Amino acid sequence: MKTLQAIQGVCGLGKWLGKLVVAGLLLAGAGQASAANLGTCTGTITTTYDPPITTVAQDVTATIVSNYVLCSSLVPLFVGTGTGVAVNEFKGATCAQIVTPTSTFGDKTITYSGGDTTTLAGSGATVARVDLGTSFAVTRTSAVTAGRFAGGNGVETAIVLKTSLASCSDLTPLAQTTGATTLEFVSVP
Repeated sequence: MKTLQAIQGVCGLGKWLGKLVVAGLLLAGAGQASAANLGTCTGTITTTYDPPITTVAQDVTATIVSNYVLCSSLVPLFVGTGTGVAVNEFKGATCAQIVTPTSTFGDKTITYSGGDTTTLAGSGATVARVDLGTSFAVTRTSAVTAGRFAGGNGVETAIVLKTSLASCSDLTPLAQTTGATTLEFVSVP
């Protein structure tokens, strides 16, 4: 333990490194039973719908922008920020069902403050929505095909308040949603 404290003092990482170690251990236990946590990003996610969604079924382009205020990993050691962008095509979207079985998901590219990137595959991505009462948890799971964490999976969960969806109608089309997001990178068992 004295060695860890000496390293923390020399590197100037002190409390940050200690918190990252604890967070990494907790997140690894919270992930898939046989998958190890590789890294995590947290922040906000904004989805813009073009054209805005109404009660009439139509094809909609959904542009998703994630602004990660904290991204971290232990190996290699990294603490920074990131921005992720994906463009999805929602076929026959309505207020009642935004994502349909025929929807397609685009690759999501994340660019980190250090300049490196991660690419999450759109092809083969799965999306699940869980009703939490006053909000929905929407989880997208996809393979990391390039860059940081390549060979692993990315599991992103966004929390969207129902109030932002409740007003969706022909008179008040849904143009945008915003929520909190957590993206966890895990090893493939």
